[in-house]
Amino acid sequence: MTRDPHDVVKLYSGPVEIVEAHQATLSVEGIESNVVGTELTASFGSVLPGSTELWVHSADHARAEAILMEIEKPHREPRA
Repeated sequence: MTRDPHDVVKLYSGPVEIVEAHQATLSVEGIESNVVGTELTASFGSVLPGSTELWVHSADHARAEAILMEIEKPHREPRA
């Protein structure tokens, strides 16, 4: 069965540097993704924070979300 290239969902939004880092991580894991909104950052700078988005195919969403949650886990856990 062929995937519908238009069946995509937003996975993450934030600063372009983090979005691109997440995209690289997903690529290593074999998940294709697209970064959207970089042209807004280039034009308006930080006026539109979080305007850069990472989109994945809906079939990959759950796995991609789990990967990103694992990456961000150390930042969410309280320090002793």
